[in-house]
Amino acid sequence: MITVNAKVRSLLLPPTGSTFATRSGVTLVAAAPLVFQPRAFRAAVAYDRENKLEKGAALATLCLVSFLVLVFPAFSQDLRPNIIGNDDRVRVDKQGPPWDAIGQVNISGYRMRGMCTGTLVAPNLVLTAAHCVMDEWKKVPHPLHHIHFLAGVRGSKHKGHSTAKCLRFVADYAYIPAPRSPGESLPSAAFTQDVVVIELKEKLAVEPAALAEGLAPQSGLELIQAAYSADRRYALSAHFECHLRLINYETGLWFTDCDSHPASSGGPFLVQVDDKMKIAATLSGGDRFTSVGVPISKWLPLVKGPSCS
Repeated sequence: MITVNAKVRSLLLPPTGSTFATRSGVTLVAAAPLVFQPRAFRAAVAYDRENKLEKGAALATLCLVSFLVLVFPAFSQDLRPNIIGNDDRVRVDKQGPPWDAIGQVNISGYRMRGMCTGTLVAPNLVLTAAHCVMDEWKKVPHPLHHIHFLAGVRGSKHKGHSTAKCLRFVADYAYIPAPRSPGESLPSAAFTQDVVVIELKEKLAVEPAALAEGLAPQSGLELIQAAYSADRRYALSAHFECHLRLINYETGLWFTDCDSHPASSGGPFLVQVDDKMKIAATLSGGDRFTSVGVPISKWLPLVKGPSCS
């Protein structure tokens, strides 16, 4: 389980209503336990639950931010989940690399649909969060023909579409569903293993995102977090000039101050390398204090590995 010292704890847990604080020279170390308590977005219950947690929170809470929507009447409140202080996300209208490679990961199925974000990292490979392709009730992957990727969505148009041919998970992957009550905790493995490569049936005529291989990340690294969030589903949004704040060297997880929103899960953290934007991590979860990234070191072998078909 991830642990923090008091200095880090004050960074992860600023007073309610504060913007995310930044401090230098802070790393995750073994001390007081930090319990991950993802909050599931359960329609109207979410707002009341979130308020109670924030008023009395003694521990950092992180949520898996895939947006699972039962096909029943939905509530349309803007709860501003996972926005750290002000909402710094902006609409991205640019086309070409790497923007066209970022797309929607959609699940279509009987009585439910799922929405996440993914990135094309090869003509037939999409990188996203593992929980995005899992049936949270059956705890198995969704049927392959229910898993869709649409690249470069802009309104009603997109740059390419295909469904899953097979799925590449990390070794010994075990799906850990989000807790259903505030008192339940989630082990760090739910984040460190939260990555999957979707092998598509067809190659897409879209330039894949470049990979930040060999990156030596340090606190303060400038990032761009891009996603097709639920509140702007048909327009790509990005938080420019957000930063990597902490690296847990035991688990490898990144803690950033990038804004996110439901359906952002699986979206890329981009870095500028030699005048080119490259993908360095993927979004696994977040809340109003931090967002969590799974770095390239965790998933590069999946991208480079053999076909799963």
